[in-house]
Amino acid sequence: MYETEPLQTQATLPMVRIRCMDGAVGKWLPLQQNWSSRSCTLPERYMKNAQRIHAFETRDSDVFVVTFMKCGTTWMQELAWLLLNQLNFTAAKSSYLTERSSFLEFSATIPLSVDTITACEEMVSPRLIKSHLPAQLLPQQVWQQGRKIIYVARNPKDVVVSSYHFLNGIKMWKGDLDTFVNEFMKDEILYTSFWSHIVDFWRMRNEPNIFFVTYEEMKRDLRAVVKRLCKFLSVDDVKDNQMEQLLQHLSFDNMKGSKYSNVTDLIKKRLNTTEDFEFMRRGVVGSYNDELSALQRQKLDKWTSDFLKAYDIRESDIFGDL
Repeated sequence: MYETEPLQTQATLPMVRIRCMDGAVGKWLPLQQNWSSRSCTLPERYMKNAQRIHAFETRDSDVFVVTFMKCGTTWMQELAWLLLNQLNFTAAKSSYLTERSSFLEFSATIPLSVDTITACEEMVSPRLIKSHLPAQLLPQQVWQQGRKIIYVARNPKDVVVSSYHFLNGIKMWKGDLDTFVNEFMKDEILYTSFWSHIVDFWRMRNEPNIFFVTYEEMKRDLRAVVKRLCKFLSVDDVKDNQMEQLLQHLSFDNMKGSKYSNVTDLIKKRLNTTEDFEFMRRGVVGSYNDELSALQRQKLDKWTSDFLKAYDIRESDIFGDL
């Protein structure tokens, strides 16, 4: 079912580019295209669990939070979990988000003492499951059974910078920012191809089981996103007095200050990280301007334009004016 291509990169684990080759994936995905042309870069060790993830059994009440990494995943997980659990702030303030919403393929991508696929299987319903996998690698039943997917996208320049710091911080990649930018554009960084990931979901955004939102939209008007998400999840609207509490709970400063959502210390205990590693850094739209050079920004803009023109899409169509 899968074809792999070994990559020579500055990742600290052996990496491969994975493609679905038998053509069957197109039979259950609502977007009709040549899915064998799509690839995803993952650690070679992922292949040991690829079939388990493909065959993962879903439930009627499952909700999947799917993103490319560093796109606001944790922010959306916390919001969606609260909406699915009657705004139980007490539980949110006393239990790790990683336990309330498990990361499906985490133990398949990096050595861990916990099997995160099993952890997802054993979660109590309603399950809120996190994944960074692209559409074609998600469990088959997600598409066959029409399970709800919340998809969060973020502009590529902020993602590049945030991913660079994150992967360096957990020692899965080692090198300078310029090399990282080049490998990112060549689809050699974990979870790339970035634009395939985003565009495929954007083109499926009108499917009834997909809620597509951007990080930038959440930053601009989180209240409106909450209202729209309530309808998608078929939960009661958040009342005005509860809305203020929810927005405060979801503020960047509050979440960064909570060990239950900002799992920096937890990751430092479980993984080999740099001393200055931070799971949550800045949370600012456009912060890439402080780190990317003019040349790097130009290269990323051209790379973006070259990819999107094949679909007659502009970056502003997805993210608005940045």
